[in-house]
Amino acid sequence: MKFVTFSHRQAGHRQHAGILDGEQVACLTEAGLAASVLEVVQGGGAALEKVRAGLAKAPRYALADTILEAPIRPGKVLCSGINYKGHAEENPNAKMTEPFFFAKLPSSVVGPDVRVEKPVRTEQMDYEVEFTAVIGKHLHKASEADVMPAIFGYTLLNDISARDVQFKDNQITIGKNFAGFAPIGPCIVTTDELTRPDDVTLKTRLNGKLLQNGSTSDWLFPLPRLISFLSHYVPLEPGDLVSTGTPAGVGAFQKPQIFMKAGDVVEIEAAGIGVLRTPIVAG
Repeated sequence: MKFVTFSHRQAGHRQHAGILDGEQVACLTEAGLAASVLEVVQGGGAALEKVRAGLAKAPRYALADTILEAPIRPGKVLCSGINYKGHAEENPNAKMTEPFFFAKLPSSVVGPDVRVEKPVRTEQMDYEVEFTAVIGKHLHKASEADVMPAIFGYTLLNDISARDVQFKDNQITIGKNFAGFAPIGPCIVTTDELTRPDDVTLKTRLNGKLLQNGSTSDWLFPLPRLISFLSHYVPLEPGDLVSTGTPAGVGAFQKPQIFMKAGDVVEIEAAGIGVLRTPIVAG
């Protein structure tokens, strides 16, 4: 199933949990099945079965008449840096012996098609397509065998970065967390539908030009290793997001460099999840 959070003028523009089904969205909230996607994630298998059992009776809206929001409001967003062989090769400073993580703050999370301002404090606004796991169970000091059963599903994150801020004095947190620098979506695909997270094609297009074209098969650290490692330092809870890094082709390592500016439109895409579109506007 593909879970979404959406609003609709016929539903009073309130946010609802839904299931994306082709060109329609089934409303779980109006059917009494879930008040939010986070409620389903936190409810585990029983909540999923409740949704499956009642889905046929859920009212449906045309996708074209809805506004998709960020599919979930995460408690934490933890991002893996330099986790693709191709990205490590294009980055002269990458010397990875174990997974590396940084945080995107929940306040930077936005949904599909939300206009994101280019801050006046950066001239190097970059894109990164990131395949992202949605945690479905508590994980702390977890073994690698514990990881995959604890994942609820997968979504996309555009790890927007201000490189001239990030690389000055190693200001990773500040350079990664301007307003709107964490678009996520367009949906969360459950693990029973996306069964091979280690073989997913990822793409980034800027104004229609293909700049990233990779696959999760290029991971340096596979998902069980990545999340097990992280959980030994940070307890993970249902609804947390863990991204898995970005493939080669980010703007900072293009020759010549390519950075986003007002008027640009960036689209990131993952096979099985869809396209996450973000217009860039002047700050």
